[in-house]
Amino acid sequence: MSEEKKNSKGLSINFGLKSFDILKYDYEESGEKIDTRKIGYQIQFRPDADLNEGTISIEFKIIGQAGEEDPIELGSIHTLTTYHISSIDELLTDDGNLLIPKGLAISLLSIALSTTRGALIAKSEGNILSKEILPLADPKEMYEASPLKGEIEIK
Repeated sequence: MSEEKKNSKGLSINFGLKSFDILKYDYEESGEKIDTRKIGYQIQFRPDADLNEGTISIEFKIIGQAGEEDPIELGSIHTLTTYHISSIDELLTDDGNLLIPKGLAISLLSIALSTTRGALIAKSEGNILSKEILPLADPKEMYEASPLKGEIEIK
């Protein structure tokens, strides 16, 4: 279906959280004295879709590190948030790729990020990463620089 036809008829898409999984959590005690004010986070994410299951997933990897030049990796969390999407077929382009409407993409991204942030807080209890919590991030800004903004190739 062409984009003009999709936009003119207005899509009604419902979604729900299907699952949230912590794929991996790593923390390694550094032998060095770390200034907690120098702790920062690198955020990476990747969307995926499964048409047979009617799902869209967002995989996050967040790495806690200390220092600006040649940072020391302190720990990381790797999560997978999967949503069930109604009418996922309606999001397919003529090329067979998935095009997620901006509002929906931002909502999915926001939920996945905040859930991952909460999991990181819980997992890092008692270690140095709990001293400098992952700051809040604007999911709209993340969307603008993400693969969610364009078509997602279905494999």
